[in-house]
Amino acid sequence: MDVQRIYDYIGASGAALVAVAAIAAYLCAKNAFYLAWTGWIFRRHIAALTRDPARLDVESGARAGNPLIRIFSEAVRAACPGPDDRRAELAFLFHKHFRKVNRAMTLLRLISVISPLLGLLGTVLGISKVFRMVAGQTLVDPALLANGIWEALTTTIIGLTITIPVLCLYYFFRMQITGFQVELMEYAGRFSAPPKNR
Repeated sequence: MDVQRIYDYIGASGAALVAVAAIAAYLCAKNAFYLAWTGWIFRRHIAALTRDPARLDVESGARAGNPLIRIFSEAVRAACPGPDDRRAELAFLFHKHFRKVNRAMTLLRLISVISPLLGLLGTVLGISKVFRMVAGQTLVDPALLANGIWEALTTTIIGLTITIPVLCLYYFFRMQITGFQVELMEYAGRFSAPPKNR
């Protein structure tokens, strides 16, 4: 099949859905790798600190390449007096160091919302094309009508095929990020020095 024939088959909204699917696949693969790598390095760092707490160096940790280690080090350095203060500090640090991940997550959520709408748009455009074709004929061939409607529904199928896995992965990534936040809260509290009395 050549590109023009595929385009004639799926239409403009189908072509947009293919582009959206490519972006979604890239973002999902990138986030899956990045979050797995980040979590693995961070857990190794915490395991090393648990074995030897004297290795804790918040200054070099604040410059680390791993955003979780940077957040952890900055939270430990802040030495917040209470859990609410620590939670607020961690929320700020998470926003600061996970900006790219949060942006990618927003795009994934947007893709999961737009994909079925693009599919529906393709279906409506395809069915209107079929009705225009049928209106020009005096004797309607049921096979031609069924084929046209089937082609029109293809974009809805494509849209749902994109939405379902993207939404599942979006919530999986969100669970991973929430898990990181819980871990950071626990470890920052464990390794933080008690605040000095004034």
